Amino acid sequence: MKTDTDTSFKFTVLLVDDDEKFRKQLAEYLRGEGFQIVEANSSSQACALIRERKVSLVVLDWDLHKVNSSPEDPSTGLKILQTCHEVDALLPVVVISGEPLLDVRGDSMMAGADCFLQKPFALALLSEHLRRWMGRVKAEKNPFTQLTAGVIKTVDAVNRAYTRAVVERVGSALQAAPKLGLSRQTVASYLASPSST
Repeated sequence: MKTDTDTSFKFTVLLVDDDEKFRKQLAEYLRGEGFQIVEANSSSQACALIRERKVSLVVLDWDLHKVNSSPEDPSTGLKILQTCHEVDALLPVVVISGEPLLDVRGDSMMAGADCFLQKPFALALLSEHLRRWMGRVKAEKNPFTQLTAGVIKTVDAVNRAYTRAVVERVGSALQAAPKLGLSRQTVASYLASPSST
């Protein structure tokens, strides 16, 4: 099953894994499924791509080798996840790991990952996760599709509710305005007015 071919919406997946054979095979599979993939094999390369804001979602191997790192340094996966949150609080991160001795699932989810998959996993499972996230990211970019509690509201009420949700997630109206494609004045007016139910 191929992904949606809406050319006005670009969804780029950053695949971060230092196991070159695994990364290449996974990237080839996901490209075959219709996803646009960029690859990184190190923490520095991944962080650079994230800071350039060229990706829509990150698939992150938590167990990257700590090249040029001291043993006291935190997981490079953690460093990349922190960079994602610094650059874009709404950037989805799917953590993958084959580490049997550590609680990577707990550590990564507590650090703010959106999803965790234990290696080995079915490729179709990751593909399905990416399709779902792609739908959410696409809807997030279009405030007119926001629904509250399954009840269709007026466009104005949806815009106000969506604006409030984004401001709450990113922490300020100033940061939310460019993400919403709205002026700061419009965001402020949406926040000032009461929400209709």
